[in-house]
Amino acid sequence: MLDKSIPYKNIIMRMPSNKVSSQAAPALPAGFSFRFYQDGDAAQWARIETSVLEFPDEAAARSYFSRDYLPFSNDLKRRCVFVLNQENLPVATATAWYARSELGYQASLHWVAVMPAYQGLGLGKAVVQQTLSLFPALDPGEDVWLHTQTWSHVAVRLYFKLGFRILKTGRTAVVTDGGDGVKISDNDYAAAIEVLRPVLEPALLSVLVATAQ
Repeated sequence: MLDKSIPYKNIIMRMPSNKVSSQAAPALPAGFSFRFYQDGDAAQWARIETSVLEFPDEAAARSYFSRDYLPFSNDLKRRCVFVLNQENLPVATATAWYARSELGYQASLHWVAVMPAYQGLGLGKAVVQQTLSLFPALDPGEDVWLHTQTWSHVAVRLYFKLGFRILKTGRTAVVTDGGDGVKISDNDYAAAIEVLRPVLEPALLSVLVATAQ
């Protein structure tokens, strides 16, 4: 769930390719399973992302998905991961995405979300690890980039533990408008650290700063 009680600032993180290829195998609780995107899953994705406040409503989420994801349906079927609950209903998702831009080619972990009722079960860690396991075959030798934000400070803890590091100057790109455009996300490193200061444990914040690249 996004914490919108604090200011929004961009955070750019990156995991080196050797860390990507050495991730532990994901472990799901009993009764949960993984599957890839299938035709018609736009509504499931929209439901999950709206539940964590990424969009004001499911219609807006479906509009985004239709514009920026559906033109790449073949990629979705091998890059977009869902976690299914005991009733085979998708309750978490993440995507091993990519973009070509003025920044070069970037492989990126994209749109990680776990529905609030299923948070605290380890699904976030599992879906991230499962998605990261796709990159060595899909984007061999590539570092994995991640655009996140101060509102996702709970997730930042997870990303750091898995091997992502905050960047002081890097930026990320995402394909938009059905592949006809690219959005570049700025890096708000200094401002983001100050926003995180009251909400992160001092020891963790110190490590984040000390390991920033």
